[in-house]
Amino acid sequence: MTKRKITIEDLLALKWVSDPRVSPDGTKVVFVQTIADREADTYRSHLWLAPLDGGGPARQFTSGAHKDSDPRWSPDGRYIAFLSDRGAAGGDDKKNPKQLYLIPADGGEAVQLTGGNLRPSQLDWSSDGRSIVFVGKPEYDQKDAGDVKVIERVRYKFDGEGFWDGRYKQIFVQTFEIGPAGVRAGAPGQLTTGDFDHANPAWSPDGRWIACSSNRTPAGDFTNITDIYLIPASGGEPRCLTKSVGPATNPAWSPDGRRIAYYGHDNACMSATNTALWMVAVDGGEPSNLTRSFDRSLGHHIITDMRAHPDVGGPVWSPDGSTIFTLIADGATNQLGAVSVHNGTMQPLTSARREIFGYSLDRPCRVAALAVSDPAHPGDLYAAEVDGSSLRRERRLTAMNQTLFDAVALSMPERFAYEGADGWPIEGWVMRPVEFTDGAKYPTVLEIHGGPHSAYGEAFFHEFQLLAAQGFVVVYTNPRGSQGYGQRFTSATHHDWGGKDYEDIMRGLNAAIARYPFIDTERLGVGGGSYGGFMTNWVIGHTDRFKAAVTMRSICNHLSQWGTSDLAFMKGFWEFPGDPWETPTWYWERSPLAYVEKVTTPLLILHSEQDLRCPVGEAEQLFAALKKLRREVVFVRFPDESHDLSRNGKPAHRLERLRWIVRWFVDHLRTAAPAPVREAAVAGGSDA
Repeated sequence: MTKRKITIEDLLALKWVSDPRVSPDGTKVVFVQTIADREADTYRSHLWLAPLDGGGPARQFTSGAHKDSDPRWSPDGRYIAFLSDRGAAGGDDKKNPKQLYLIPADGGEAVQLTGGNLRPSQLDWSSDGRSIVFVGKPEYDQKDAGDVKVIERVRYKFDGEGFWDGRYKQIFVQTFEIGPAGVRAGAPGQLTTGDFDHANPAWSPDGRWIACSSNRTPAGDFTNITDIYLIPASGGEPRCLTKSVGPATNPAWSPDGRRIAYYGHDNACMSATNTALWMVAVDGGEPSNLTRSFDRSLGHHIITDMRAHPDVGGPVWSPDGSTIFTLIADGATNQLGAVSVHNGTMQPLTSARREIFGYSLDRPCRVAALAVSDPAHPGDLYAAEVDGSSLRRERRLTAMNQTLFDAVALSMPERFAYEGADGWPIEGWVMRPVEFTDGAKYPTVLEIHGGPHSAYGEAFFHEFQLLAAQGFVVVYTNPRGSQGYGQRFTSATHHDWGGKDYEDIMRGLNAAIARYPFIDTERLGVGGGSYGGFMTNWVIGHTDRFKAAVTMRSICNHLSQWGTSDLAFMKGFWEFPGDPWETPTWYWERSPLAYVEKVTTPLLILHSEQDLRCPVGEAEQLFAALKKLRREVVFVRFPDESHDLSRNGKPAHRLERLRWIVRWFVDHLRTAAPAPVREAAVAGGSDA
């Protein structure tokens, strides 16, 4: 059968899996499947179940025009707790759509346990199966809120969440009884108070304590420091275990309840520091860094347009307390690893070139479920037996997008290595056009990832596949600053944005040109988002070799972004050399806007109006400057969207974004493509 090329609209035909959770007896896995509802311009998500032996197909467990998420098995495997907006019929529920529900694992009606404005998240069952701890927000009277915002803290907004509502995240416990007449539940009890957030609650094996992470430092809004606290499950004052100088998150109790493992680091390089696995005794003592000698960060780090910031969970102890399982950020891959509690040795259990974006194990840690993506698959579930130093008998449990991918032709990335600045080895990829012919030359788009402390990886990227389907070569690299290549590499952007990182990227393009003769050097484009948008702006201010550029959710002025972003005010602690009033010359000289007069490349600016990470003012400044200079520029604004537009924006906006990207490169690098829609509503067209 002749396969067709992938299209923009195929994005909404995809089905996304996430959050696999293995049942306590290791026989099945519950997970979330998300689909786009094009007519309603939103997403629906439901719980699915699959047998772990691969002996039968996955089946849908919940249904309806709502969003179900965060499934968690009861200790005896008879019930599943989850979050859902299915009760959002009016009143407070419109402002707080998701509530905590309980459903029998063998089927039946879901019972709502919480209500009001709690906003429950981060669930964990008690060992006796009679209580669930969660993170929530205390109730408040919305009638008194009004529409005037009085700001007294610097962290008054956060991208994707909006403006702070005045409530800190606290720990709550929901108790209930399950009997012949059904589930009976009272109001949840609040365990913590105070002007600080709490996260990652975890119940001790004996049910007496709850561990959590919290930032209770005096200047908490200006630090990323969190500590692990112990709270009596019956109520009482939290006790600090860690006294950290950096983040401490995701506490996990040892089976005997005597130790807690957690993720953290010492803030040596702030957000560019490798996340390590730490351990602390519950009865006190100094925490120890188990993976100090392992020069890789733990957790997930790969960027795609398939998902935003997946919650991959925390450390998982083996039943005998000798091993802790964790996800590893290793180059362009995520792997599952096992850490020896005795000596900190890290043993990778997987090695395939792919992205693992979720994992779970049964209670004896004999079987694992993995959520996996690779360049040919947006994401599916796999299961395997845990066997000492490896996984064996891996089998695929789902094929959610098989029908679609049986019909479309894909371009497989070709990996290459090259020498960056300072002679450092750097990883890059080239994707050929889907309809590739030997001897022909093709227009080429250089893509630059965000972060900068994230990475491109061995994962499916719809935008890249779309460009290849439209006849473009796609080149992308992991320059210095990228996570997954060791501490020195990740922290090498220190005080040097636009320096050797820029050189690494340009060397990568040059290496691809030298290696792949089908790249047409006269038809080069460049694009990227966030830090990649900053770098796109920087690139076109420092070279005229590109015939078209697309900058997305970008930064053009470090001085203005510093105080208008939800997090950029933290850059002066390590990433940049001080704050703007201390080093104003550096901030300006490393801002792309300082070089706007040199820009000759036609530029498409894509930006979300509710982007609180890189506020829309960054796009407005760049657009105004280029228009005044009579350069070719178009500015497309997306209302009601955040920094993560490309990953979880409204379906219609995600399609429109792709139409503009394709058309811009088509028009300027000369090939064929579909036209964007709603052009009349876009500010700053070519005749403006």
